[in-house]
Amino acid sequence: MNLKYILPALVAAALYPCSVQAEDDTQVYMMAGELNYVGGLSAEANEKLFALYDAQAKKPTVLAIRSPGGDTELGMALGRWVYQHKLDVKVLESCNSSCANYVFTAARNKIVSNFAIVGYHGGLSSASFDIDNESLDNLAKEFGGDREKARAAANELTRKAIAPQLEREVQFFETIGVQQRITTLGQADRYMKAAPDNAVAWYYGVEDFARLGVTNITVINPPWQPKMLAPGKTVFKVTVE
Repeated sequence: MNLKYILPALVAAALYPCSVQAEDDTQVYMMAGELNYVGGLSAEANEKLFALYDAQAKKPTVLAIRSPGGDTELGMALGRWVYQHKLDVKVLESCNSSCANYVFTAARNKIVSNFAIVGYHGGLSSASFDIDNESLDNLAKEFGGDREKARAAANELTRKAIAPQLEREVQFFETIGVQQRITTLGQADRYMKAAPDNAVAWYYGVEDFARLGVTNITVINPPWQPKMLAPGKTVFKVTVE
């Protein structure tokens, strides 16, 4: 089986199933004494943020972020930096995927609007991965068109390819004192079967975040009722037992 050209696209499709803003669209700036990061995670934006912080005579204590997420390594790099600098993170609209997994969880204090979405859809420790139809069809050609065999192979290939990243993720969550399962709980059958068809992510309430090790959350004008601003999509709540 020749997977030389299939594997890179396959892993990317599995880990980043939702489109992310182009790196060129990501904005990093200071406003009202706060760092701001708006857009998809990128190496360039991370470096701009680190340099902007270093350039401030009076160090900012808050990172306001609005991001659909992005590469897991970039997310962990940003999360480690937030944790090391003891920054608070403010989410007024959305912090999804790698932003939720690694940046929100790493903050000293977390401030959210009453409709903000901190959305999860999986992580490096997921048992299975979302593969788009095009990637799955390409892989299925190697199995005589059998999509189920292709799906099983895709999951196994992805797990092997991301093994080094998974170890780094384990270490990341151990460092910040948060349970790694925060990235995968919503993938349990009981949640997935009950989730609306148009759901793109799940979220946690303040109490359930605390059970997973994510504390010091302040909701502006509670109660916290996450709401998608984009029409036709929704999120669902996961409780921790």
